[in-house]
Amino acid sequence: KAKAEAVGTRLLSYSEKNFDSHKFKSILGCDSVFEFQGEIFGKPKDAQEAVERWERMSSKSGWLHTGHFLLLTPSSFWVKGDIDTARCLRKVVSTRVHFVELTDSEIREYVATGEPMRCAGGFALEGLGSMFISALDGCYSNVLGVSLPWLREALFEV
Repeated sequence: KAKAEAVGTRLLSYSEKNFDSHKFKSILGCDSVFEFQGEIFGKPKDAQEAVERWERMSSKSGWLHTGHFLLLTPSSFWVKGDIDTARCLRKVVSTRVHFVELTDSEIREYVATGEPMRCAGGFALEGLGSMFISALDGCYSNVLGVSLPWLREALFEV
């Protein structure tokens, strides 16, 4: 919700000066966290934390949860920076991610690329981390950051 609000505030502020705000039909904000053995993993704070997480995740699985918040017709219901939440769609989509068994050197080499530092859970399905994911149960695009099937359905509701 905070990401969508921030974008909406910027767009509406910019549109007052430069172009018609009615061009925006909706704004989507998404954010993901990875749940592993009852813990929530955001982005690792440093390389050591990333290595420790991967040592635990090797040959196991966890859940990638992506929160979706769709602001509908933002220009018509933003009043003094407040959002009419009745005009919003929201959903958390969860996908189970299964990892292969990794060696210590594979973990350290992957973390050394820096990719895990930019991703919830410390892995990127669209990057080098894809080599370490053996299967997904659920929505593929959700692991990339937005559930496209959910978005399609949500836009049909608009």
